[in-house]
Amino acid sequence: MKRAEILIVEDKDGKVKIDDKKLNEILNRLEKVDRIVVNKITLPLALDEDSNNLTGIHVIVREVAET
Repeated sequence: MKRAEILIVEDKDGKVKIDDKKLNEILNRLEKVDRIVVNKITLPLALDEDSNNLTGIHVIVREVAET
């Protein structure tokens, strides 16, 4: 079984906006995936310029064994 895990990471100040259009674009590019899991977290701290690459949409696609 192929599983896609999508993690949406935002900061508490909302500097990086994740829009539904971008998320739908990513979802449409996933092919032959049996299950999609979407998680969204908001970091409880203000990020500086160096840590800003933590926010955004992160995608992992992997094969998992069915039990």
